[in-house]
Amino acid sequence: MKRQSGFNQTTPKELILLAQKGDIDAFEQIYRLFSSASYSLSYRICGQKALAEDSVHEAFVKIMKNINQFKSKGSFAGWCRRIVTFETINRVKQMSRLSLVSDEVLEFSGNLDLFDHMWIESRIDLKKLMQSLSPLSRAVFSLHEIEGYNHKEIAQLFGKSVSFSKVTLSRAYKTLRQEALSDKQDRKNAPEQ
Repeated sequence: MKRQSGFNQTTPKELILLAQKGDIDAFEQIYRLFSSASYSLSYRICGQKALAEDSVHEAFVKIMKNINQFKSKGSFAGWCRRIVTFETINRVKQMSRLSLVSDEVLEFSGNLDLFDHMWIESRIDLKKLMQSLSPLSRAVFSLHEIEGYNHKEIAQLFGKSVSFSKVTLSRAYKTLRQEALSDKQDRKNAPEQ
């Protein structure tokens, strides 16, 4: 039987109850269960090692401080995942001092299908491509395409409109397409060895 890991694992209720009673060892076990998955999630959203580490640290402080608010409605892993996501997004929002166009001007259009450009066949590392995105675009792209959030949920996380999420995702795709095509052209023009 395959052992579950990260946010896919079930946390024993006894462990949660001990942590809710203030047992430091129980909280340490919770940290060990979810710290790696939390860092991976945070890094996918923000793309910066130090920011992801800070986000995870602060998220676990909040988890420990608010663990008594967990009422076993839903999974504990999901509750932790949500706190990590919120904390990372809050830090990305603090970093991103972007002036956005008003919702009336924004119209979502364009094809989001990256496969139109056959970019995946060029074996470009998505992680490398994502480094070209702004922190805000990277966060929206990661939440929508990797974590499975819909535009309404992303808009709520950022305190913005649904069109904000759609336009930001569209711009992220445009940047990724441009980077993929540029990388493909660079490899084509590179001297043979």
